[in-house]
Amino acid sequence: MTPKVYNVGKSIIPKAEILKLENKTVNLIKSKRPVDSVAFSCQLHDIGRAFQVRNELPCLNKHAKRFAQRLVNLGDNNLAAIIYSLLIKLNAGNSEIIEQVATAALAIAKRFHDPVHIMARANDLKEIYKITKPASREHLNALLTERRALTQICTDYDKVKKRFMTLTRKMKPIRGYELKLAAVRYEIAEIMYKYDRNAAKDNLFKAREIMLKYDQGNLFRKIEKLLREIDK
Repeated sequence: MTPKVYNVGKSIIPKAEILKLENKTVNLIKSKRPVDSVAFSCQLHDIGRAFQVRNELPCLNKHAKRFAQRLVNLGDNNLAAIIYSLLIKLNAGNSEIIEQVATAALAIAKRFHDPVHIMARANDLKEIYKITKPASREHLNALLTERRALTQICTDYDKVKKRFMTLTRKMKPIRGYELKLAAVRYEIAEIMYKYDRNAAKDNLFKAREIMLKYDQGNLFRKIEKLLREIDK
Protein backbone atom coordinates (compact mmCIF):
# COMPACT_ATOMS: atom_id res chain seq x y z
CA MET A 1 0.00 0.00 0.00
CA THR A 2 1.57 3.25 -1.09
CA PRO A 3 0.46 6.54 0.47
CA LYS A 4 -2.30 8.30 -1.38
CA VAL A 5 -3.32 11.84 -0.59
CA TYR A 6 -6.90 12.68 -1.40
CA ASN A 7 -8.18 16.10 -2.37
CA VAL A 8 -10.11 16.62 0.83
CA GLY A 9 -13.54 18.06 0.23
CA LYS A 10 -16.73 17.25 -1.60
CA SER A 11 -14.96 16.10 -4.76
CA ILE A 12 -14.55 12.57 -3.41
CA ILE A 13 -17.16 10.18 -2.06
CA PRO A 14 -15.74 9.19 1.33
CA LYS A 15 -18.12 6.27 1.85
CA ALA A 16 -16.89 4.65 -1.35
CA GLU A 17 -13.26 5.36 -0.38
CA ILE A 18 -13.50 3.82 3.09
CA LEU A 19 -15.14 0.72 1.63
CA LYS A 20 -12.32 0.46 -0.92
CA LEU A 21 -9.71 0.85 1.80
CA GLU A 22 -11.47 -1.76 3.94
CA ASN A 23 -11.64 -4.32 1.14
CA LYS A 24 -8.04 -3.72 0.09
CA THR A 25 -6.73 -3.96 3.66
CA VAL A 26 -8.73 -7.07 4.53
CA ASN A 27 -7.59 -8.80 1.33
CA LEU A 28 -3.95 -8.00 2.09
CA ILE A 29 -4.25 -9.39 5.62
CA LYS A 30 -6.06 -12.52 4.48
CA SER A 31 -3.40 -13.17 1.86
CA LYS A 32 -0.73 -12.64 4.54
CA ARG A 33 0.80 -9.69 2.74
CA PRO A 34 2.11 -6.70 4.73
CA VAL A 35 0.04 -3.54 5.19
CA ASP A 36 1.99 -0.29 5.36
CA SER A 37 0.54 1.23 8.53
CA VAL A 38 1.81 4.73 7.70
CA ALA A 39 0.13 4.66 4.28
CA PHE A 40 -3.00 3.20 5.88
CA SER A 41 -3.10 6.01 8.43
CA CYS A 42 -2.61 8.71 5.77
CA GLN A 43 -5.43 7.37 3.62
CA LEU A 44 -7.75 6.89 6.58
CA HIS A 45 -7.18 10.41 7.89
CA ASP A 46 -7.81 11.92 4.47
CA ILE A 47 -11.05 9.97 4.19
CA GLY A 48 -12.02 11.01 7.72
CA ARG A 49 -11.49 14.68 6.90
CA ALA A 50 -13.63 14.27 3.78
CA PHE A 51 -16.46 12.83 5.91
CA GLN A 52 -16.02 15.78 8.25
CA VAL A 53 -16.16 18.36 5.44
CA ARG A 54 -19.38 16.79 4.19
CA ASN A 55 -20.91 16.71 7.71
CA GLU A 56 -21.22 12.95 7.47
CA LEU A 57 -19.54 11.80 10.69
CA PRO A 58 -22.39 9.40 11.59
CA CYS A 59 -21.69 7.57 8.33
CA LEU A 60 -17.98 7.47 9.11
CA ASN A 61 -18.67 6.18 12.62
CA LYS A 62 -20.83 3.35 11.32
CA HIS A 63 -18.40 2.14 8.66
CA ALA A 64 -15.20 2.77 10.61
CA LYS A 65 -16.41 0.86 13.67
CA ARG A 66 -17.31 -2.10 11.49
CA PHE A 67 -13.94 -1.86 9.70
CA ALA A 68 -12.10 -1.83 13.03
CA GLN A 69 -14.02 -4.87 14.27
CA ARG A 70 -13.10 -6.79 11.11
CA LEU A 71 -9.45 -5.95 11.72
CA VAL A 72 -9.72 -7.12 15.33
CA ASN A 73 -11.25 -10.38 14.15
CA LEU A 74 -8.32 -10.78 11.76
CA GLY A 75 -5.87 -10.16 14.59
CA ASP A 76 -4.58 -6.75 13.51
CA ASN A 77 -4.75 -4.68 16.67
CA ASN A 78 -2.44 -1.97 15.34
CA LEU A 79 -4.61 -0.94 12.40
CA ALA A 80 -7.79 -1.17 14.48
CA ALA A 81 -6.20 1.16 17.04
CA ILE A 82 -5.47 3.69 14.27
CA ILE A 83 -9.17 3.71 13.33
CA TYR A 84 -10.31 4.09 16.92
CA SER A 85 -7.87 6.94 17.54
CA LEU A 86 -9.21 8.80 14.50
CA LEU A 87 -12.82 8.31 15.61
CA ILE A 88 -12.05 9.68 19.06
CA LYS A 89 -10.32 12.71 17.53
CA LEU A 90 -13.06 13.52 15.00
CA ASN A 91 -15.91 12.98 17.47
CA ALA A 92 -14.56 15.37 20.11
CA GLY A 93 -17.52 16.59 22.12
CA ASN A 94 -19.69 13.56 21.31
CA SER A 95 -19.41 11.71 24.62
CA GLU A 96 -21.66 8.83 23.54
CA ILE A 97 -19.54 7.93 20.51
CA ILE A 98 -16.25 8.46 22.34
CA GLU A 99 -17.41 6.20 25.17
CA GLN A 100 -18.32 3.44 22.70
CA VAL A 101 -15.07 3.75 20.76
CA ALA A 102 -12.80 4.16 23.79
CA THR A 103 -14.39 1.13 25.47
CA ALA A 104 -13.77 -1.01 22.37
CA ALA A 105 -10.22 0.32 22.02
CA LEU A 106 -9.53 -0.29 25.70
CA ALA A 107 -10.60 -3.92 25.34
CA ILE A 108 -8.13 -4.37 22.48
CA ALA A 109 -5.30 -2.71 24.40
CA LYS A 110 -5.97 -4.99 27.40
CA ARG A 111 -6.02 -8.06 25.17
CA PHE A 112 -2.59 -7.17 23.84
CA HIS A 113 -1.24 -6.05 27.24
CA ASP A 114 -0.44 -2.59 25.89
CA PRO A 115 -0.15 -0.27 28.91
CA VAL A 116 0.41 2.93 26.91
CA HIS A 117 -2.82 2.54 24.96
CA ILE A 118 -4.67 1.23 28.02
CA MET A 119 -3.67 4.45 29.78
CA ALA A 120 -4.79 6.62 26.85
CA ARG A 121 -8.17 4.98 26.40
CA ALA A 122 -8.86 4.86 30.15
CA ASN A 123 -8.06 8.57 30.22
CA ASP A 124 -10.60 9.17 27.43
CA LEU A 125 -13.26 7.37 29.46
CA LYS A 126 -12.27 9.17 32.65
CA GLU A 127 -12.70 12.56 30.99
CA ILE A 128 -16.18 11.56 29.79
CA TYR A 129 -17.30 10.23 33.18
CA LYS A 130 -15.88 13.26 34.94
CA ILE A 131 -18.61 15.24 33.16
CA THR A 132 -21.43 12.72 32.68
CA LYS A 133 -21.04 10.52 35.79
CA PRO A 134 -18.74 12.28 38.28
CA ALA A 135 -17.54 10.14 41.21
CA SER A 136 -19.49 7.16 39.85
CA ARG A 137 -18.33 3.56 39.78
CA GLU A 138 -17.58 4.00 36.07
CA HIS A 139 -15.49 7.11 36.77
CA LEU A 140 -13.54 5.36 39.53
CA ASN A 141 -12.99 2.22 37.44
CA ALA A 142 -11.55 4.29 34.59
CA LEU A 143 -9.19 5.99 37.05
CA LEU A 144 -8.11 2.67 38.57
CA THR A 145 -7.44 1.27 35.10
CA GLU A 146 -5.40 4.34 34.22
CA ARG A 147 -3.46 4.03 37.48
CA ARG A 148 -2.60 0.37 36.85
CA ALA A 149 -1.37 1.16 33.34
CA LEU A 150 0.70 4.13 34.51
CA THR A 151 2.17 2.10 37.37
CA GLN A 152 3.28 -0.56 34.89
CA ILE A 153 4.76 2.06 32.57
CA CYS A 154 6.69 3.71 35.39
CA THR A 155 7.87 0.41 36.88
CA ASP A 156 8.92 -1.20 33.60
CA TYR A 157 9.59 1.93 31.56
CA ASP A 158 12.49 0.62 29.45
CA LYS A 159 10.67 -2.63 28.68
CA VAL A 160 7.44 -0.85 27.76
CA LYS A 161 9.35 1.65 25.63
CA LYS A 162 10.89 -1.13 23.55
CA ARG A 163 7.45 -2.59 22.85
CA PHE A 164 5.69 0.71 22.25
CA MET A 165 4.52 1.16 18.67
CA THR A 166 2.98 4.31 17.25
CA LEU A 167 3.06 6.04 13.92
CA THR A 168 3.76 9.61 14.87
CA ARG A 169 4.81 9.76 18.51
CA LYS A 170 7.46 8.36 20.78
CA MET A 171 6.96 7.68 24.44
CA LYS A 172 7.45 10.64 26.72
CA PRO A 173 10.29 10.70 29.24
CA ILE A 174 9.39 8.80 32.40
CA ARG A 175 8.92 12.08 34.30
CA GLY A 176 5.73 12.78 32.36
CA TYR A 177 4.21 9.41 33.24
CA GLU A 178 5.17 9.65 36.90
CA LEU A 179 3.62 13.11 37.22
CA LYS A 180 0.49 11.84 35.48
CA LEU A 181 0.39 8.92 37.91
CA ALA A 182 0.55 11.35 40.83
CA ALA A 183 -2.37 13.33 39.36
CA VAL A 184 -4.43 10.17 38.83
CA ARG A 185 -3.73 9.00 42.39
CA TYR A 186 -4.97 12.37 43.64
CA GLU A 187 -8.16 12.08 41.56
CA ILE A 188 -8.78 8.60 42.99
CA ALA A 189 -8.30 9.90 46.52
CA GLU A 190 -10.79 12.72 45.88
CA ILE A 191 -13.47 10.12 45.16
CA MET A 192 -12.50 7.53 47.77
CA TYR A 193 -11.77 9.57 50.89
CA LYS A 194 -15.42 9.83 51.95
CA TYR A 195 -15.84 6.04 52.27
CA ASP A 196 -12.32 4.56 52.37
CA ARG A 197 -9.93 6.96 54.06
CA ASN A 198 -7.09 4.47 54.29
CA ALA A 199 -7.10 3.80 50.55
CA ALA A 200 -7.37 7.53 49.87
CA LYS A 201 -4.41 8.29 52.15
CA ASP A 202 -2.33 5.54 50.55
CA ASN A 203 -2.90 7.11 47.12
CA LEU A 204 -2.10 10.57 48.46
CA PHE A 205 1.12 9.48 50.18
CA LYS A 206 2.32 7.81 46.99
CA ALA A 207 1.33 10.85 44.93
CA ARG A 208 3.17 13.13 47.35
CA GLU A 209 6.27 10.95 47.11
CA ILE A 210 6.33 11.51 43.34
CA MET A 211 5.78 15.26 43.66
CA LEU A 212 8.62 15.55 46.18
CA LYS A 213 10.86 13.87 43.64
CA TYR A 214 10.18 16.46 40.93
CA ASP A 215 8.61 19.64 42.29
CA GLN A 216 6.21 20.98 44.87
CA GLY A 217 3.72 22.78 42.66
CA ASN A 218 -0.04 23.17 42.76
CA LEU A 219 -0.75 19.44 42.82
CA PHE A 220 1.51 19.01 45.84
CA ARG A 221 -0.46 21.71 47.69
CA LYS A 222 -3.76 20.03 46.78
CA ILE A 223 -2.44 16.71 48.07
CA GLU A 224 -1.39 18.28 51.37
CA LYS A 225 -4.77 20.01 51.73
CA LEU A 226 -6.74 16.79 51.19
CA LEU A 227 -4.52 14.90 53.64
CA ARG A 228 -5.25 17.53 56.30
CA GLU A 229 -8.97 17.29 55.56
CA ILE A 230 -8.92 13.50 55.92
CA ASP A 231 -7.09 13.73 59.25
CA LYS A 232 -9.61 16.12 60.81
